[in-house]
Amino acid sequence: MDIRLLKTFCVVAKLENITQAAELLNFTQPTVSAQIRTLEEHFGVQLFERIGKKLYITDAGKSLIDPSEKILKIYSETVTKIKYFSEVQYTRIGISSSYINYLLSPALLQMQTNDTTGKINVEICLNSSCVLDGVNNNKYDIGIVHDFISEKCLNTVIINSEELVWVGHENLIKDEECPRIDDYPVINFRKGCTFRILCDKLLQKRGLNSTFEYSDFDAVKNVMTEGLGIALLPRIVVENLIKEKDKFYIFKELSNLQIPLYTITRKDKYLSNTAHTLLRLLQENKVTI
Repeated sequence: MDIRLLKTFCVVAKLENITQAAELLNFTQPTVSAQIRTLEEHFGVQLFERIGKKLYITDAGKSLIDPSEKILKIYSETVTKIKYFSEVQYTRIGISSSYINYLLSPALLQMQTNDTTGKINVEICLNSSCVLDGVNNNKYDIGIVHDFISEKCLNTVIINSEELVWVGHENLIKDEECPRIDDYPVINFRKGCTFRILCDKLLQKRGLNSTFEYSDFDAVKNVMTEGLGIALLPRIVVENLIKEKDKFYIFKELSNLQIPLYTITRKDKYLSNTAHTLLRLLQENKVTI
């Protein structure tokens, strides 16, 4: 039963006048009359009687006033509580490396500028598998990963593919004319992550091993900027570093490798307007970061 029927009934019962009730509720008189008839048909009793031009409430109608008012009060309190939860509800995002923030942050900034951000919680995970587990276990509404994940229950969409380049601090580079990767210590990523797999693939081709290993993307980037060794990083990250400090050298030797990014969401999960807006922005901006 439509809760609005009880609201209309209570107003008519209080005013004992269909026309006045219609004006107060901003309905037409026929609409109010139709709602009262619907309520009478639902309960199978007559709630009002019209004698001449006067409207009278029946005993059945009188007995419905108190429970209707209680139901409306409970409904109003429930709406208030549910609205509170909708206002504090976070859109939860799991990402498989801190590098993804280079793509995520501009999208969130655009949403903030358009006043459509809502509340966002971002968690950096160890790898794509951890993000996948979080999406499947309802820990995250959206996952952003480096690996293509094909599961029947998932929507997997590619949003970016960025070239990987070798880079080192200029103070470390011995020969800026023609530096060789073989001549420098390599800073690698933790085992199991996509960056590590791609970096190892290149090193194995040259019969090389990494000298240093760090647990996360930011750590690799930071120690590279301090001159500890060279690292394989997305070009966009390196170009941003050069703009900021102008102290880094990009090796001319290309890796011929790309680091992709995908969004993953459950097909059977309800997503908020905030989540839909973010996914749309990420997909629209998938050519460049």
